Amino acid sequence: MSGFEVYNSAGALTIDSTNKSILTGAVKAMGTLTDQGYYTGFTCAFGNGGALGFLPPATIVSRNTTQYWFQIQKDGGWCFPGAELFQPGIGRFMTSTHTATPTSGYLDVFNASGTLIWSAASAATMPRIQGFLTVPAATDLSTAITVTSPVANPWFCWSQCPGNLSDDGETIGYSGIVIRRNSSTSFSLQYVNKNQKTYRQAMGNNGFQIALATFTGY
Repeated sequence: MSGFEVYNSAGALTIDSTNKSILTGAVKAMGTLTDQGYYTGFTCAFGNGGALGFLPPATIVSRNTTQYWFQIQKDGGWCFPGAELFQPGIGRFMTSTHTATPTSGYLDVFNASGTLIWSAASAATMPRIQGFLTVPAATDLSTAITVTSPVANPWFCWSQCPGNLSDDGETIGYSGIVIRRNSSTSFSLQYVNKNQKTYRQAMGNNGFQIALATFTGY
């Protein structure tokens, strides 16, 4: 059917016949980190870069068509996700994609061109957005804040996390969001920078959100 819309209890549009749903891909392990302990000059409220290492190249591929979600499974675990810097063994990735085609079945939803974009048969393979890590407008995230997840052990959308680290062999620069798990529902966030834009320069007085999801069976 086309011209179809479904809203959740909060009044948010969750399914329609215009936007294609994304489908779950597969769980991916972090892999063995590289250069762990090298960037001790990187500091934040949760520690320094000596605790972190880079993801191996094979972990993150096809970023144009694949969305990545990360689940921090250990209390106290933290990462600089946008720069692909993580503590070893603290969690796992889940992939999703907007290029896969749903399986036809009960309650098929088609767009105006007749392309199948949602079906109840594939609903269980779609990420369930349960809430957000929210930074309110006018917050200066250079100081860490703590936020509460509406569900335990959520997967946050790694693909939404800003972060960059530069190194010319003598001087490093970095900017972006670091995330720490305090408990299964409590997380702390901070924007850190050195030789790159401050939070206010990058975001002004705007807030932002990072999606939190659950995946059926995980």
